[in-house]
Amino acid sequence: MVEVMPFLMVIAIVAIVFASKAYRTRMMMGHAPGRSAEDDRLISDMAGKIDKLSSRVAVLEKLLTDEDRKLASEIERLRRDDRPSV
Repeated sequence: MVEVMPFLMVIAIVAIVFASKAYRTRMMMGHAPGRSAEDDRLISDMAGKIDKLSSRVAVLEKLLTDEDRKLASEIERLRRDDRPSV
């Protein structure tokens, strides 16, 4: 019986780890108890808004991190061109 105990402990540890991973996966897949269809719709709407905001932030980052400062130089060029010659 003493030789079997370590083996049973390993089996118990593996079973506990497997059960916890299965539970964690189930929770991450959206099968949480008590979640309604309205919650799923709200989460979907929020995910769509996050995607839109992420794309806007990407555009703003591109404008702000433009190495050559093309936008600023283009504005200055247009200002010089629009001034009437005296």
